[in-house]
Amino acid sequence: MNFRKIIIINPPNPTGFVSNKDSMGGFGQLYPLGAPPFPPMDMVYLASFLTEKNLSIDVLECNGLGLTRKHLKEKTDRISNSAGEEQNLVLIRTSAPTLDWDLSICQEIKKNAQGIKIGIFGPIVAQVPWRVKKENSIDYIIKGEPDETVYDLITAKSEEEILGLTYRYGRGWIENSDRALTKDIDSLPLPKWEMFPYKKYRLPKSSTTSDVSFLPMLTSRGCPFGCSYCTYPLGQGVPWRFRSPQNVVDEIEYLVDKLGIQYIIFRDPIFSLNQKRVIEICEQIKRRNLTFKWKCETRIDCLNEETLRAMARAGCEGINIGIESSEVEVQANVGRKPIPKEDVIKIVRFCRQLKIKTFCFFIIGLPGDTAQTILETIAFAIDLRPNWVQFTAAAPLIGTKLRE
Repeated sequence: MNFRKIIIINPPNPTGFVSNKDSMGGFGQLYPLGAPPFPPMDMVYLASFLTEKNLSIDVLECNGLGLTRKHLKEKTDRISNSAGEEQNLVLIRTSAPTLDWDLSICQEIKKNAQGIKIGIFGPIVAQVPWRVKKENSIDYIIKGEPDETVYDLITAKSEEEILGLTYRYGRGWIENSDRALTKDIDSLPLPKWEMFPYKKYRLPKSSTTSDVSFLPMLTSRGCPFGCSYCTYPLGQGVPWRFRSPQNVVDEIEYLVDKLGIQYIIFRDPIFSLNQKRVIEICEQIKRRNLTFKWKCETRIDCLNEETLRAMARAGCEGINIGIESSEVEVQANVGRKPIPKEDVIKIVRFCRQLKIKTFCFFIIGLPGDTAQTILETIAFAIDLRPNWVQFTAAAPLIGTKLRE
């Protein structure tokens, strides 16, 4: 295709909310007004990938910039051009809770800016393509990891050749074959945060540390565990793909020394799946004298005392741990490897000794849950005494096995 201008947009927040499109495996969540903005990692990687390929693109991260729909309209009106051989390409990052809102924004953009094509991406679009296809403002649906698909769309001659692309054809749609996941994620360029309002991102209030600059990082993608309620495999796939310790710490050094970032949130579904790799990352952090605080997400059965000691020495101050239920029968019902209560208690207590804060997550109403098992899970959470605890109701999210 021949595009004159390419712009990637994270649309403004829905009225009354702040959207975090990176949470829940990229499906996204809405938070009350006042919550800090959080950039979608796939959008950051897409912009960096295209720039590394020497393509000229613009980025509009409306949440980080605090832009409203009115501001966005003013900016997109400027990219209007007369229809012809050259057109403009607008790429919209959407999420499950913002999909209708984002699609209405696409309608406004298409109405006010002539001679443009609009593509939409984010894990939710592969789950509800029928919803997106109803909108006459959308020209492209980009499924899976968007980097290569968007690059091919910009540089390829014909749409039918592009894997991972669904495109409008006349009054209908043509859906191409899926694109394979990127196997070697070390080959991807480091995120180019200078393209984003990175100084606007401040540490979320859920941590006890406050008023420091933070950025997210991905050191791996994918989750092989297959819990029936989880959306991570829908956004990142099942195969676990990891970056080398050298590559990971190169990015940390860039964030800390070049950008002055004080806190990093590792967004891997399971940061410590390979504990030997995590220990090497921590040792390299110490060898390079990188001083920062950080937080990650993982499982109890992917932690041991040696790994936790290394993490604490390297600046880890918090771990998000999905426990879901204290009852092994309920865990087994949702495809989780049953973890005895004693193992959970041991790890959480050891974290406390190391002054690593624990953020424990539980789900109420999973298959097999009863009033009694729910009360036992609540009692267990109280006895466990993590630094922070969250209970949510089981939700059969679209695309998950629990939904089926």
